[in-house]
Amino acid sequence: MAIGGERDDAALRDGLGRWLAAHPAQVPGSGGPGPEPPAPVVVSVEHAQGGLANETVLVDLGPARPGIAVRLAPLVPTFPAYELAPQAAVQNAVAASGVPAPAPAIAVVDETWLGSPFLVMPLVAGDVPGPAPVFDPYVSEAGPARQRLMYHGLIDTVAAVHAVDWARAGLGDILPGPSLRGAVERWTAYGEWSSEGEMLPALAEALEWCANHVPAEREPVLLWGDVRLGNLVFDRRRRVCGVLDWDLAAIGPREMDLGWHFGLELMMETLFGQRVAGFPPQSEAVARYESRTGYEVRDLAWHQVFALVRALAIHDRHQRIARDPGRRNNPMGAVLTRLLEEARSGTA
Repeated sequence: MAIGGERDDAALRDGLGRWLAAHPAQVPGSGGPGPEPPAPVVVSVEHAQGGLANETVLVDLGPARPGIAVRLAPLVPTFPAYELAPQAAVQNAVAASGVPAPAPAIAVVDETWLGSPFLVMPLVAGDVPGPAPVFDPYVSEAGPARQRLMYHGLIDTVAAVHAVDWARAGLGDILPGPSLRGAVERWTAYGEWSSEGEMLPALAEALEWCANHVPAEREPVLLWGDVRLGNLVFDRRRRVCGVLDWDLAAIGPREMDLGWHFGLELMMETLFGQRVAGFPPQSEAVARYESRTGYEVRDLAWHQVFALVRALAIHDRHQRIARDPGRRNNPMGAVLTRLLEEARSGTA
């Protein structure tokens, strides 16, 4: 559920029904071989679980057509601006390169239909792990072999995203980046905005350290942005069949994606005190990525700190929206402080 509430189901059904009727050729399942299926009709809408920074609606168009997923900006913003056109462009570009992102993705800017812009894409059939894999039965009950297969699928997906020719696809003109120092400046500005002038001490300290120890710039790639098992769709064989959530896509060093994944993984392992049995250690995951890409990963300790900086800033914003009285005691701050101390000792 999106932080800050959700839109009315009846209004969504009505608006989407009118849009589908006016744009039948843009609906999945149209224009293919064989007889044209019946006109699309909204049978039902369901709000997707997860996705705190957006509102995602799963739309059933009946047995004659595949469903669609519709993404909208949240009613209360997580970010100062929420642009859907870049997300659509990224999804379409990576899909054209063989990464199974839902495509075609269509950004609708006309607010006539739903009262705000929205993104339409095919609904990918399959299973999506929960936000905490160690507590999700789909993951925890899969057994070590399947757990490892899913984890390898995540690492291989990151490698495939990084191989996309972002310049040829024109993504450099619409995505943030590629400077790492510029990324630190953007997230510092975000932290100041999201905290409304009351930045958490752990966040402010880590941001200052990141700004004073920015690693050397490396060749930029397309970044997925939100590398998590919960942003993948798996088929019955536990193979990746969908790559979701491109809100944080950017251009930058590969380590930004890797640091995000490993940083969040470390955070959950620290907070929950356990790890999925079949997930390989970080060293093995890094080695797999390097073997897939021919790239030597560097400065991972700095990037893990920077990842938790970004994650804590976003989470703090969500706690503000939810008026969480425990905001200033966010346990993520303690994990960030510990990681910062370890990174400092390594750079002393």
